[in-house]
Amino acid sequence: MAEKFVLTTLAQGVGEIILNRPAKRNAITGPIVHDLDTALQNLMADRSCTVIIIRGADGVFCAGLDSAAFNKNPAPVWRRHFQEDWANLHNNFFMCPKPIIGAVEQYGIAAGAALAFACDFLVVGEQAFLHVAEVQMGLMAPINVAWLAIRYSHALGLKMALQGEPVYGRELFQLGIANECCEDSEVLNIARKLGYRLAKYDSETLRNMKLALRKPKGITDFYQVLGEVKNS
Repeated sequence: MAEKFVLTTLAQGVGEIILNRPAKRNAITGPIVHDLDTALQNLMADRSCTVIIIRGADGVFCAGLDSAAFNKNPAPVWRRHFQEDWANLHNNFFMCPKPIIGAVEQYGIAAGAALAFACDFLVVGEQAFLHVAEVQMGLMAPINVAWLAIRYSHALGLKMALQGEPVYGRELFQLGIANECCEDSEVLNIARKLGYRLAKYDSETLRNMKLALRKPKGITDFYQVLGEVKNS
């Protein structure tokens, strides 16, 4: 049986998308991006799902890109279209009409931080951190920069992207990046409680409010901001 890189559950109106590469700290490859997108599309289409939670298996959110997989020789076929697939996944996150909650345990690094920024709400552990690490490697981080530009102020975007340092749970909460900061062992419970509370509301009202809040910004899709970032 083929390994399932992403698992999904659905209960009481709350769907969960679980990155399932615990031996690799849920690091990202082309196949996991494909499976993430499929899981997201399925929950978006399921009328019994009102809210979506994204988390990592075995208490770790996401360690970023799997460098060993990317550097294999010969190169895996998926590497040729990875950037396109990765951007498309984030556009689908942006366009998703259902609230998305990120349950950040331990860390979200580089591409893992981008997945966290893609969520509408974040619950983080006190010892968990987000790290936009690309600047340390001399690399541009267009997906992270695009989300930071969409979600937060210019000053906060500069702090997260340019300093290249991990930002931990309590500070993430104080900065307004995380909605909840709790004991590390309680992250998933708190995320689920938030999900179940939101799922009690009318799904159409949630959808309309989420989409209405985006309209004043004049952003039609994620590609609009991503293109501006790449051309800057």
